[in-house]
Amino acid sequence: MVNRVQFAINISLADVTSDNTSLPIAMLSISIGSLSLPVDRLLLLLSFALAMLVSYIVGRKNKCSADGKIAMIFIAAMLIARAVFVIEYWTEYRQDWWSIIDIRDAGFNAWVGITAMVVLTALVYWKNSKIRRSLLSGAIAGMLLWGLVTFGLWIIKDTSQKLPKIVVSQLSSDDIELSQIATDKPRVINLWATWCPPCRREMPVLQQAQRQNSDVGFIFVNQGEHPAVIEQFLEQEALQLNNVVADDKAMLGQLIGSRALPTTLFVNEQGELIDAHLGELSRASLAAKLERLKQPQADKYEVND
Repeated sequence: MVNRVQFAINISLADVTSDNTSLPIAMLSISIGSLSLPVDRLLLLLSFALAMLVSYIVGRKNKCSADGKIAMIFIAAMLIARAVFVIEYWTEYRQDWWSIIDIRDAGFNAWVGITAMVVLTALVYWKNSKIRRSLLSGAIAGMLLWGLVTFGLWIIKDTSQKLPKIVVSQLSSDDIELSQIATDKPRVINLWATWCPPCRREMPVLQQAQRQNSDVGFIFVNQGEHPAVIEQFLEQEALQLNNVVADDKAMLGQLIGSRALPTTLFVNEQGELIDAHLGELSRASLAAKLERLKQPQADKYEVND
């Protein structure tokens, strides 16, 4: 008997109306079974794979494929982008040396990475005349896929990305609408659960950030658990968090198109979603998100880590 693998594709277009009847918002993610991946990272890997494939096919005839060089360029560019990000947020990384090599926080300087990739490709092209056709074909194919899909996603995004109207339960008082919590300031909305290991690991990071950023409202929206379970967890872990609420039916996760935890939303003072992060936040990645959140909001929503 063949097991069926269910592919759940969540494409969030930040287009929820006040009655919550339209498309989910917040994050472009693809779920394969229990595995969820942000579309931007998946797209990067697919573009790299296409570049390798095209380079191999073009160079196969004269046995001068540049797929090895493309792999080298990609890895080198990613390392450079990571190194620059670590330098930028060295204050946060030096508190935990292991976090420097833990790239699950998606801490990369994107513009540095793109620049490094272009420069390295030009250098390899100039020094290796035999593989120029293969190298250029692969590079163009990969960049075209990445550029066209990224541009297409940018085009279809809504410019008014409001949070959905949803009622959550305060642990020791009445129900409240999510949009009424920590108003008149930028907000960080964390979707989590006590059974989620990455959620548990990032809680101290979020607690510290809440203490240090009084100008930002932090809201912790538990997904699908009873308030008694939440309170017991907070007590056991000695966590002192403000604005912990329960979404017992996990509606917020459905409305924002995220099947994975933790998911963190970054909302400006106008209640517009400007950024999102799927997965565990490190001190550095959270610092980078908060830095953007506090800037004057002229940019559109962007899923980047």
